[in-house]
Amino acid sequence: MITRSLTRSKALIWTAFPAEIRLMILATIANQKYPGWASLASVCREWQHVLEKANFYKIKLRVSCLNDFEYIASPQKRGIIHHICLNVELPRYASTCCSKRRSPSVRISPIVSDGIWKLFSILGTWGPANNLALEINVYSPSDCEHSFRNLNLSSDDIEHDEDAMPDAWRTRIPFHDPQHGWMHGQRVKAPPRSAMLRLFRPIQLVFREMLPRVKAVTCLIIRRQLRRCISPSGLGLLLSRFDRLEHISYEPWAPYEAADREFHDREIGLSFTMWNNLPDTRNILTVFEDSHKFYDPFPKPPAYIPWFNLFDPSEGLAAVFASKSLDLQHLAISFMVNAEELFQHCRSTWSWSHLQSLALTSQLLQDDSEKREQIEALLCRARVLVQKMPKINTFVLWNDGKAHACAFIYRIDGDRASLSPLVVKSWQLAASKLRYSELQLKQECIQAVLKSHGDAIYHLELPCEVIDPASLWQIRREGYSLAQ
Repeated sequence: MITRSLTRSKALIWTAFPAEIRLMILATIANQKYPGWASLASVCREWQHVLEKANFYKIKLRVSCLNDFEYIASPQKRGIIHHICLNVELPRYASTCCSKRRSPSVRISPIVSDGIWKLFSILGTWGPANNLALEINVYSPSDCEHSFRNLNLSSDDIEHDEDAMPDAWRTRIPFHDPQHGWMHGQRVKAPPRSAMLRLFRPIQLVFREMLPRVKAVTCLIIRRQLRRCISPSGLGLLLSRFDRLEHISYEPWAPYEAADREFHDREIGLSFTMWNNLPDTRNILTVFEDSHKFYDPFPKPPAYIPWFNLFDPSEGLAAVFASKSLDLQHLAISFMVNAEELFQHCRSTWSWSHLQSLALTSQLLQDDSEKREQIEALLCRARVLVQKMPKINTFVLWNDGKAHACAFIYRIDGDRASLSPLVVKSWQLAASKLRYSELQLKQECIQAVLKSHGDAIYHLELPCEVIDPASLWQIRREGYSLAQ
């Protein structure tokens, strides 16, 4: 018995395991993130080396944490920090927010501006890093407690399974809040206009001093969960302070009342910002414009305004994106502009010597026989432009909506170029000029039920990233709760 006990105890000594096994165990602990896992880094230097890297890889900060962060992120720790997420938490709604009596609005812009300035003042002291992403989010804990019970304020529990729609979504207790339009998990009435305007209220960034310049950040992420969109002028202020920004992921929401002059004011403001403030160092630009129309089961026809079509598209975002695409390696623009609008501003003398992937949306791509000629013209125009992109390996035109999705994908895989669906002859010419003589045609149908435009993106299996994976997960989850 004594010998057997000693043998058992020796077999459980940590250092008796091969180094590879120990690393696998520590990596599993870091991946599972059970409560208290980060404190295990203090056990010994070996554990610290593995667990501290995982613990510091992504840092989530509230404004109240910034004083401590300045000391926690010592020069020795900065090299293992790769993602900083600033969560600016706004006050809860007033108790009268849902009553007919109007409650005074909270001034949110100073709260957001002060938080961003404080973080920039810290990051401004950091030297250049290998890769550091900065994500900015603004929310109130009350956002998901009233008319918008299906919202997700966090993406901590993103699924990494093959199908990111786990059974937990289907078995969860349904929302039941008749006062706010929810009956047994289904929305039975549209949110009031006041609730929509509160959730999508713009943020005007105003800083008490000039923002410090930041050399450490290489990626800026503003995801769709920031529904209170930062104004174009504020976005311009942020972009102008980065010295080494290479990757921009921007997911704004379309204005709630799109027939309002605000829509055109925003387009003009964004055009100015993108033209003047996009850093020269950028090589990846991903823009995904989400819209409440994808989630509204009670849509209203847009109001007619006489000046609505007087806006000159040549001065708009399509022209700016077309020009900026010349210096990019990867470009994806979804819903903010249509592919045909961008193509219209591409000059015949241009060539895209750096562009490797291009993904655009077009409202023409629908199951509509009347648009067949327009679709073919669009694809032929795309073929002409692709011939001027010597490094292109992925080209995507796509569209989605409620219960429909379509994608045209041109992809170079090894020595073969694959294409779907039509206009084969013109694209055969493009493939031959790009030194890929073999062309494959693939036509595939989606069999799944599409309950949201997130489902459409997921099942289209687009070969390039058009939206942040965390945002896609949130869209699918929110769409599922509305479609029950």
